[in-house]
Amino acid sequence: MQHTSFLAKEEPLDALCHHFSLAKALYPANTPLQPTFDMQIIGPISRLPTHVLAVLPADNNPNIPPLMVPVDAALYHQSFGNVGLLPQVVPGTAPPAQHLGPGAQLPTVTLPVVPVNAPHTLSVALLLLFGLGFETDRNLLAVRVLPSVAIEEFPNAMEMARVMSRLADPQWDWYLRYNQGLWKNILAFAPHDTALVELVRTTYKVVADARRMRGQRW
Repeated sequence: MQHTSFLAKEEPLDALCHHFSLAKALYPANTPLQPTFDMQIIGPISRLPTHVLAVLPADNNPNIPPLMVPVDAALYHQSFGNVGLLPQVVPGTAPPAQHLGPGAQLPTVTLPVVPVNAPHTLSVALLLLFGLGFETDRNLLAVRVLPSVAIEEFPNAMEMARVMSRLADPQWDWYLRYNQGLWKNILAFAPHDTALVELVRTTYKVVADARRMRGQRW
């Protein structure tokens, strides 16, 4: 199935919500997690999710509100190996309820919440975008995980690592944490798309080689 790409112009979570015909919604800070969560529909409706993942950091830091990440259970079960993360929808189950509040311009949908502890919260949406097949242009993934100076050296992996090793510390630290986290999420969610796994493995290796060049340990 061919999908319109939103990732070229939007952040990963915004793009994922857009593929589900929803606007990104933030969970209120210092609020206990509820069993359902409302998200605004931004039609035309192409596909609505069945659930919303409340993505929490692995250490369960109570000061960090969850990221609310929509997902379709049937599509997830087709696309990822960690099926225990999300309950399967029983055939014949009614879709999530849509409603229009008083004075509201756009309808909302009420989704069941599934709490998920992820190794790296910020890269979950990017993983789902490609793992679920909504985004297919691997170049759009590459520019999220590697700086342009490294991508320009492709396919010379050693030179890619060399130019990455020269990044300023703040930029280097961001790419290091993001690639480490994305690879850990690959292991935790177990996507079936082998090309996606191999691409993330390759970028992770480039970063690992760059780290060794910088004289740092894992």
